[in-house]
Amino acid sequence: MKLKSLLMIVLALPASAASLRYTGGHMDAPAFGYVSVAEHAGDNTLTQGFEPHLHNHGGADGAIIDGVRETNDTEYEPGDVTIVVPEFSVTTLDSLSYYWLPQDETDAANNGAPFLGIGLEELDPLDWTGGSVTISLASISGPGTIAIWQDGFPNPAIFFDSAGDSMSLAAGSHTHFNWGFSTPGIYELEFAISGIHGVDGLQTASAIYTFEVIPEPSTALLTALGALALFRRRR
Repeated sequence: MKLKSLLMIVLALPASAASLRYTGGHMDAPAFGYVSVAEHAGDNTLTQGFEPHLHNHGGADGAIIDGVRETNDTEYEPGDVTIVVPEFSVTTLDSLSYYWLPQDETDAANNGAPFLGIGLEELDPLDWTGGSVTISLASISGPGTIAIWQDGFPNPAIFFDSAGDSMSLAAGSHTHFNWGFSTPGIYELEFAISGIHGVDGLQTASAIYTFEVIPEPSTALLTALGALALFRRRR
């Protein structure tokens, strides 16, 4: 193998489909806003319906994106950001080990992990029947299993661990969970939202969010660098 080709492989290994990497601090994903039929009629540059995104509230605990703390309120498209789960943030659930994004902000900081929530603050509860919407895990792609739960005594409440799981959340709410991934690698979780708008009727949308469980430093990268060093010694 040519040295140039091997270098290209090494450089490509840590990359995922999304270019920005979220590695710490507080951010909501999935997060959903909404543009009503009336708002769209008043401004046709707006797309009517739910708006899936990632929402960084900023401030002193704002999201760390590509190594930089984002202190301003910012939003990102779902396909533009990879949520990074560090290898050394681990926990157990029902005797199973998971790479972990903690529900608690202090635990997240102590484990060098993102503090990830689900954000519905942009939805007015008065606009939605029952004041709530339904969040579903529409599909899962990845090398292992996942679990999303909240701590509780004597047993935790597991909300998502397979495609098709769903739960009702209050419009206008902001909720945190534990996120668990069984195996290193890239996961794509498709979250869907549905609700009955008081004027616009039934509304639905979905988006795919990318997570990456990655060793620090990447085992794959070290393996490739070792191969590169061996290749150079043999030349």
